[in-house]
Amino acid sequence: MVEQDIVQATVVKQQETSENERFLFLKHSEFHSSTGIASILTFPTSLKFGSARERILAEPEYGFPQHKLVLLVHGHSAHKNTVYMPSLAQKLADMGYYVLRIDFRGMGDSEPNRDQNLGRTIAQDCEDLETVYQFAASEQCQQLVGHSLVLDTIVAHSRGVMSMFEFARKRFVPNLINCCGRFVAGGLFEKSRLRNPNWDAEGGFKCEMLRYGKIQEIWIPKPETVSAATVDTAKFAEIDSRSWVMSIYGSKDSVIPLSAFGQYSNLFQGRHTAEMVMDADHNFYGLPGDHNAGNLPLRKGLVNYNITAVERISAFLSPEKQLQRFYETTKFIQDLSNPSQLSSRWPLSHSFSHVSNFRDIGGYKTRDGYRVKPRVLYRCANPSEVTDKGMEFMKEYLHITRVFDLRSTKEAVENGVISDIEVENLAFNQNISAAPEELAQLYRGLLLSSYMFPEAYQVMMQNSIPQIRRFCHYVINEECDELHAAVFHCAAGKDRTGILAMLILGLLGVSDDTIAHDYELTTLGLQTEKRLIKAMEDRGDRYYEMLGSKELARDYQATPMSMCKNLLSSKYEAMRLFLDRFHSIYGSFDRFFLSVVKLSGNEIKKLKEALLEPQYI
Repeated sequence: MVEQDIVQATVVKQQETSENERFLFLKHSEFHSSTGIASILTFPTSLKFGSARERILAEPEYGFPQHKLVLLVHGHSAHKNTVYMPSLAQKLADMGYYVLRIDFRGMGDSEPNRDQNLGRTIAQDCEDLETVYQFAASEQCQQLVGHSLVLDTIVAHSRGVMSMFEFARKRFVPNLINCCGRFVAGGLFEKSRLRNPNWDAEGGFKCEMLRYGKIQEIWIPKPETVSAATVDTAKFAEIDSRSWVMSIYGSKDSVIPLSAFGQYSNLFQGRHTAEMVMDADHNFYGLPGDHNAGNLPLRKGLVNYNITAVERISAFLSPEKQLQRFYETTKFIQDLSNPSQLSSRWPLSHSFSHVSNFRDIGGYKTRDGYRVKPRVLYRCANPSEVTDKGMEFMKEYLHITRVFDLRSTKEAVENGVISDIEVENLAFNQNISAAPEELAQLYRGLLLSSYMFPEAYQVMMQNSIPQIRRFCHYVINEECDELHAAVFHCAAGKDRTGILAMLILGLLGVSDDTIAHDYELTTLGLQTEKRLIKAMEDRGDRYYEMLGSKELARDYQATPMSMCKNLLSSKYEAMRLFLDRFHSIYGSFDRFFLSVVKLSGNEIKKLKEALLEPQYI
């Protein structure tokens, strides 16, 4: 759980940073005794544009501001501006990320170690990482950036890799990037004795590092080394199975044995991406005499392979690859009573059933130790053309006994309704058709940008309260379980279906981050919906008529293809913005269902009991 106000953020305005950066100290009330940890927060570059319209137009070059935070952490005797960190921060900011790079305690500009005799231990590093985790979801963060953030990625170098993985054993972080991390921790003993042959007797060694803006000779006590050298790296396999690991090493690394590259690949098999930067050393520089085949810039006379490292890491964090990794890590749902048995999140393939975007909304973990029951609620696009085999599978294997159609009655008549399973029409949005010609008259933003969806979604949701209440009562009245599953759908299984899925998952305690990722899966689920996509594309210049404003089309550089693409899109950030709007209006999902949907407290309890199960048996 995140504890509000446990972290204090202080912006130090006199520090020199670039235009889109802020120098700040993060102080945890339990962990820190003076200033806390020094850090630089890089804001998304697109925030330099004053209006949403300008940001939308600039999106091909600068990513729209995200709700995701990337944390960069350094290694031994280093600081927040070493190796690739400043350039990676700027590159990711160009992609729309918020990026924080920190000095661990005892390093750079941060406060001293808690115990000078112990030095910078792995446990202390993990406290500093916990400070960032708490800050991202805090009110202090909301005041600083305008909304909360989710710690989406940690990029760690060298010794920082051990701290990152140790922290991730306790906290879920979707992406963990290992830059030249050690695997056989005991090798640090040998390295320390090489630094100081009397290391055992003297109890440490001296090391030069940047401290408070000056290179200083710092004593590294033996317990600091021991804390890292005794880490059991095999236990990193316990890290949440939803986390994906990238390992990137230099082929000429003389500090860390390259066997670590293969060992981490094996440890995280099935959720690991491996990258080797040829001819680079431990800090991603070339060796003297490097022929520089890639014609890279030099730094201090050495080929700067940090540029290559930045390119590889930023490519790994592209929206497309982020979506694909979420798909890979959630495509199977483990049976709690028999962990060796898996069910598919996507049990009804289009090639078999002719139904698109069909998936289970169960299996997601909640904040309070439960998970959403799988094989109870499914979502999809219009299933009216389901094959005979697909229908048989839905009834006999998925045990679907009820279909909820969220389309208007007009849409249902025009585009078909599934047969052989009981269908209940819950026409969302006051039975207004979602045909683009009719919908766009009310919600022009749907044509102009997916980042304008929240306003339309708010109206759709508010116009669908009786239908939402009816759906909840169906679940509450014990009519919905593994042997009596239900599926809900609209035309594409995206907007109205996405709103209902968001409300149910949110009430059950699933995080906003997961809800937005689940919404984004429709990007993959709709790829097979050829008929719908063709019908949308064939509208051509009619999109200008639907928009109804030549000025808007000109201002947003809107074309028929761009408007069609926006209507079909399901971006993570569109749902996050809608969730922000939802929370600002209603405060919480429980409050919304109590005060707006008009469910009683007991009914909400029954709904949760029907759809939740403990994460572990």
